[in-house]
Amino acid sequence: MKIRLLGLAIAGLSLVMTPAFAGEFPDREITLIVPQTPGGTTDTLSRILANAIGKELGKEIVVENRPGAGNTIGMGILAQADPDGYTLGVGSQSSLSIAPLRGLDIKFDAIKSFDPIYNFGDVPNALLVYTDLGPRTLQELVDYVNEHPNELNYGSGGVGSTSHFATAMFNAYAKISDNVVHIPYQGGGKLAGGMAAGEVHYFVGPFSSTAVWGQIQAGKIFPLAVAGDKRVASMPDTPTFTEAGMPEYDNIGWYGMVAPAGTPPEIIAKLNAAGNAAGKSAEVVAALGNMGISTVEITPEDFATKIKINLESFTKLVEDGVVVIE
Repeated sequence: MKIRLLGLAIAGLSLVMTPAFAGEFPDREITLIVPQTPGGTTDTLSRILANAIGKELGKEIVVENRPGAGNTIGMGILAQADPDGYTLGVGSQSSLSIAPLRGLDIKFDAIKSFDPIYNFGDVPNALLVYTDLGPRTLQELVDYVNEHPNELNYGSGGVGSTSHFATAMFNAYAKISDNVVHIPYQGGGKLAGGMAAGEVHYFVGPFSSTAVWGQIQAGKIFPLAVAGDKRVASMPDTPTFTEAGMPEYDNIGWYGMVAPAGTPPEIIAKLNAAGNAAGKSAEVVAALGNMGISTVEITPEDFATKIKINLESFTKLVEDGVVVIE
């Protein structure tokens, strides 16, 4: 009888203690895999949020850059990680909405391999031109391309990157796809340097990275239009695509934290709460606001829906032949 009572007591104690143990996450530092090179928008944004979310959790979040193959190498590593909340990653349009459409032998499924956690923010893509080229409006750039067929290059942060898809989408709507040549770089930082040096003449993509924004401020890169329904505070003189004469162009980038599939729901919930709290902090709002990025308070379920809808939208553009990413 004593043995049986002791067993019941231990079982009861374990039931009481389980939530306490679950609530102890995290008890050590967390690794955040950024599948891009340092200096680009993905890296810049990730470091801001990693620092802020780490403060909310009381544990450091260490950024680990694992670039390559259009962000798919880092995401493949994440998909194979233990689903314990201590290895997370940054998903984006490039890795979760574009990579699945390129026919690559990727080591993950954009929907099934990850548990979405928190949407870092929505990032407006901007049409940016090499300042010395001359055009100062969207239409002037299109006219220039048509007057100089096959003489202009457009850049991207890599084949299959967010900027590659965004620019290919612009080229299609502007009907200039056959008159320009694509030059991919390894990341947004190198793309910004190439643009500033005149190696490429324009691209559409995030302008919010330290590298790109620095070149805009230095006068080497000139913004012609920005996606979204309103102008951004940091570039008040830059019109929206609608104002610039291309209302059909609507491509807002996004970045967010995801975990390997199977991560316990309570850990996902805790990370999401920390993300939403960090996104409302004055420090983050100011830092992201200067980059033209708006924070998004969102549930894991709504973030998952957002990823799914974006993948479906891009799939249709590719299947209909509107956008070609090669």
